[in-house]
Amino acid sequence: MLQATDHRLFHPDRAIPDTGHPVLFVGSARGVYRPMVRDAVEQGLPLSLYGTEWERLVPKRVLKGNYLANAELGAAYRSAGVVLNDHWDDMRSDGFLSNRLFDAVASGARVLTDDVAGLGDLFGRSVQVVRTPEDLVRLSSLADPDAVFGDDEERRATAERIRREHSFEARARRLVELAVELRAARGFDR
Repeated sequence: MLQATDHRLFHPDRAIPDTGHPVLFVGSARGVYRPMVRDAVEQGLPLSLYGTEWERLVPKRVLKGNYLANAELGAAYRSAGVVLNDHWDDMRSDGFLSNRLFDAVASGARVLTDDVAGLGDLFGRSVQVVRTPEDLVRLSSLADPDAVFGDDEERRATAERIRREHSFEARARRLVELAVELRAARGFDR
C-alpha cells in the first residue's frame, strides 16, 4: 500500500498560502547532504530547514530548528511558497513514495520533488518534478505559481481527494476489507 496521511492534522484550512517560509524542507540529514537541500542552498534559494544532523552541512541561516511538531507541520506546509521533498535512492528505485508528499498535498501545499516511479498523476499539479538545479530555481521562484501548481481551488480539491483516499483511516478500512476477503477465501466464514 501507499503511504498515508492524518486527515485531521493535514488540511488546507490550517493556514493561508504564501504567508510562511518561501522554500521549506522538513526532514533529517541522516548523515547525508540530501541533493534537494544541497541544490537549494547552492542556488541561494530562501530555504528554511527543520531537522536534525544538518549543523555541519548547511549555513546556520537556513536551519530554523531541529524539530517541527506534527501539530504545526500542516500549517507550515500550507503556508509555504513551496515544500521540498526527496526520496532515498532505494525508495525512488522501488517506487516507494514519501509520506511527506501525502502530508504536504493533503495540506494544500505546492510541492517540488525528485522523480519517482509511480508518481504519475496521483497528486495532480500540486507536485512538480525537479530534475536539475535550474528546475528547482525556476519552480520555486515562479511569478505566478498557480499557473503551474494549480490555483488554490484546484489544490484544495486535490487535498480533499488525498485526505479521503489516502488517510490512515482509508488504509485501515482497506486492511479490514482484505482480512475479510482472505477469511472468506479460506472458508472461515462457514
